[in-house]
Amino acid sequence: METLEDIKRRTTDILSSISTTLTARHHADDHGAHMRGSWEKIKLPALPRSSHSVDIVAGTAYVFGGEAENARQPTDNDMHAIVLPSSSAPADYYAIKAKSPKNTDASDEKNKVSETNESNETPAPRVGHATAVIGHRIFLFGGRGGLDMTPLDEAGRVWVFDTRTHFWSYLDPVSPVSEKSPSVPEPRSYHSAVATDKPRNFNKASPTKKSNSRPDTSSSTSHNVAGDIGEGLIKRANTIRDWATGDGNVDEVGTPQRPIVGKIAEHAVDADVDGYGTFIIHGGCLAGGKRTSDVWAFDIHSRIWQQLPDAPGPARGGAALALSRSRLYRFGGFNGETQEGGQLDYLELVLEEFDDRFSKGDASISVKDGWKSLLQGKEDVGYKEPDPEPVPTVLSSQDPEEEQWPGARSVAGFEAITVGGGREYLVLILGEREGSGKGHDAAGKFWDDVWVYQVPAQGMSLASVGDKVKSVVGRKNREGKWTKIDTIPHDAEDIDSVGGPGPRGWIASSAMGELEENGILIWGGLNSENNRLGDGWILRLL
Repeated sequence: METLEDIKRRTTDILSSISTTLTARHHADDHGAHMRGSWEKIKLPALPRSSHSVDIVAGTAYVFGGEAENARQPTDNDMHAIVLPSSSAPADYYAIKAKSPKNTDASDEKNKVSETNESNETPAPRVGHATAVIGHRIFLFGGRGGLDMTPLDEAGRVWVFDTRTHFWSYLDPVSPVSEKSPSVPEPRSYHSAVATDKPRNFNKASPTKKSNSRPDTSSSTSHNVAGDIGEGLIKRANTIRDWATGDGNVDEVGTPQRPIVGKIAEHAVDADVDGYGTFIIHGGCLAGGKRTSDVWAFDIHSRIWQQLPDAPGPARGGAALALSRSRLYRFGGFNGETQEGGQLDYLELVLEEFDDRFSKGDASISVKDGWKSLLQGKEDVGYKEPDPEPVPTVLSSQDPEEEQWPGARSVAGFEAITVGGGREYLVLILGEREGSGKGHDAAGKFWDDVWVYQVPAQGMSLASVGDKVKSVVGRKNREGKWTKIDTIPHDAEDIDSVGGPGPRGWIASSAMGELEENGILIWGGLNSENNRLGDGWILRLL
């Protein structure tokens, strides 16, 4: 029987869902400069963290790494799983010890022996790493750790956590065919990462008809995360008689009357096992305190790192990075002296394809043109080339709605979400506004605000049609502009959620995806008293 608290929560969620739907319809028709959001504090024991990561897969948040009580001292390498609240079901928590399958990398025959060194098969404790999700797996690169707390040099290795098996594995990079520059990114910490599920449609031709349009690394790279699946695949029966009698694979699966249980499942494969998508990192702090502005893309299928054009402006760490549709967006960061702000940079990505007459498919991610910047006071240029002339930080417009722009910051949350009508937003959450002057050993000053940037629509959608109609009739359209969010508690009677998470930075954030398309989770962080926080919050756009 449901408790009174469960009934209240379910009622609040239903009313919130109705409110969100009606608000989305209202926005599609009359979206102005005022938007609202709600905060809900997750009711779980504290898990204090800063400089950590959080990723959401299938309704569960996975927290990894970071610092707890002491600065510059990494926590353990457990994966902390938080089952997010949904309907009447409350949140839950459990820890997953770091472990790996015996065969971690199919390209290395030495890893196929029964004895494995667990310390080399799972990621070491670390802080300031970066993660992103593709499918059911979490990809991790970099961070600092060890006795001297320097960037971990793992020769470009990308760690992979499978949320279904709870095993860690890794992808060691392959050098490209034509190596004209460094083939892997330098070790770093406090960088940013995003991921896309492209490319994913690969050449499926027979071995005699392989494409020459990309390096052929299938024998050593396609199946390394979950083991070698290239041998021993079960043969499919060609006729009903073959299936009934078990001709051709009796030793493997038996017959319908006497099946060998588990054999089919043992050899089953999916897209995650084969490897697809691209993991992208940007910026960060290198060895010796140097910062960088480089951008690297790691092709999961081929295991090749590709360097993309450097981002504009000073090198920085703690930048906010998000991927919306086909564009990589960056905001803010810390350049070693001051916080960056005043412009939103973006890089358009394209998917290269190949067709060699025998087969065709996806090749790799590349870029279209170079980086472009949307400058404060000239947000309405959309995706046209902005005027390169300097823009004053104090605008001359008399309309305060046209002057809205988030303050400079670093180590903030930054997520892309889609709401009703197909309208997409970049959501910038909290972050550090002023450094302490003592580096990482003390806390600075922090923001407690939330901003959204309405991504200009591509193609036809309910949102794009509505925005075009509004522009024709002279009504305000916030496409390509920032808007500050007014926040309220998710449940007016939930006193713990009043006031929201408060000023903080060094947080971890993740969009909630299918669980709640308008929701974003933040966890932990650091406040101005230099306390590492252990609470989790859900932000919902209303």
